[in-house]
Amino acid sequence: MSSIKQSYAALHSAVLLFALSGLFAKWLNISAITIVIGRSFFAVLALLLFIVLVNKQSLAITGKALIALLLTGVVLAFHWSSFFYAIQISSVAIGLITFATFPVFVSFLEPLFFKERFKWQSLIQALLTVMGVCLILPLENIDHSVETGVFWGICSALSFALLTTLNRKFVKEISAKKVAFYQNAFACLLLLPYLLINPISISSTQLGILVLLGVVFTAFAHSLFNHALKEIKAQTASIAVSLEPIYGIIAAYFLLGEAINIMMLVGGSLVILTNVWALKANV
Repeated sequence: MSSIKQSYAALHSAVLLFALSGLFAKWLNISAITIVIGRSFFAVLALLLFIVLVNKQSLAITGKALIALLLTGVVLAFHWSSFFYAIQISSVAIGLITFATFPVFVSFLEPLFFKERFKWQSLIQALLTVMGVCLILPLENIDHSVETGVFWGICSALSFALLTTLNRKFVKEISAKKVAFYQNAFACLLLLPYLLINPISISSTQLGILVLLGVVFTAFAHSLFNHALKEIKAQTASIAVSLEPIYGIIAAYFLLGEAINIMMLVGGSLVILTNVWALKANV
């Protein structure tokens, strides 16, 4: 398999895992910030074991890179907290759909950060994606919880757009696993004081779910995503990630009993067709 095909396979595998991670907000009976602390903690342990014991690599990086990863760790902590809170207060569909608007932000951020020529095609693809997710929103039944979920979902989208754009630069210089390790470590450390103020008691079952989220749906998924960014532009990756609500809505239907209606199918189809266009245009 060619390098670019491997990158696309890694990208879409990561997207599927990202989508399924949203369901953990409903399965875990703890706050969104506590979920992020646990998720990042177990992700760090998994990445540490893999980098040091399996790959036998050093974790050493330059001081400049460490500062950059600290800043992106802050962004990651905010992104995950707002993402899980959006789902907890509304639904998996709302959280994932509003998050999928982040390609719009990437379309503006990437040319700004990398001084690249702005492509109107990327903006059109992002706008079509927004149209698709708008069709999925339950406009006839919007209450306070939905409004709050939409707000935090958009905050999650903006922060992920920033993180994706910055990661495109960092993964060129640092291995994808190291990027994931340090970002998760900083996210965990930054949020850890929350547990001092709000201590929790968690069952063994809930702990097991949190470990699964951290190891498979975080460490493995984000390593795949960061690896894909070595070959794929952030704009292209952002369009592919817009498939996340489609995977998530289907999973929520079967595993959580959340409803699917005709408008969700129409909007989802528009998102998928836009993804096909974006991928064909960029391969």
